[in-house]
Amino acid sequence: MYEIITKSLRRLVDFTDEELFLFMQRLKPMSIKKYAFYLKEGQVCKSMALVYKGGLRYFSRGEKGDYTIGFAFEGEWLGDYESLLLQAPSPDWIEALEDSEIFTLSHTDMQALYGHSQRFEKFGRLIAEKLFIDTVKSKRNLMLQSAEERYLELLTNQPHIFERLPQHLIASYLGIQPQSLSRIRAKVSNIKLT
Repeated sequence: MYEIITKSLRRLVDFTDEELFLFMQRLKPMSIKKYAFYLKEGQVCKSMALVYKGGLRYFSRGEKGDYTIGFAFEGEWLGDYESLLLQAPSPDWIEALEDSEIFTLSHTDMQALYGHSQRFEKFGRLIAEKLFIDTVKSKRNLMLQSAEERYLELLTNQPHIFERLPQHLIASYLGIQPQSLSRIRAKVSNIKLT
């Protein structure tokens, strides 16, 4: 169980065993059933979630339906970081896509860890930088790339998503309709066959 957590943490920072122990003491286990919400629009995000088992989806709701912002699977962090930092109501939703086991780290515990050592501060900075880069990249890709280019990038960088998620969620993440995704998949398959 702790291997997924330690790998996730050490992927960013080379924590000592003592620091990992301190980190683990702050994590709170939580089970979420499929289709249950970790966060609903209007709630303040009180903690970040580290997925131990399962998958979560982060999305917004608009007049034309849901807009998927991102996914998190085993070993990945997810939460509304803006709501967490500002302690303000979230405009977004986080839903379990599968029966999931997560560990949460509260804003209060995060701040306490930052005060413990520079490695924890570095961890927080790296998480914030990754979120910033992912957000900018996603926005740029939606503006400058074709749907097919976004699909191919997702297929290259996160192929596991196609094995675990229904087509309509992948389409929502790519910013297209499911029918468009079907056409793109067929076109890409035909290119690979020739």
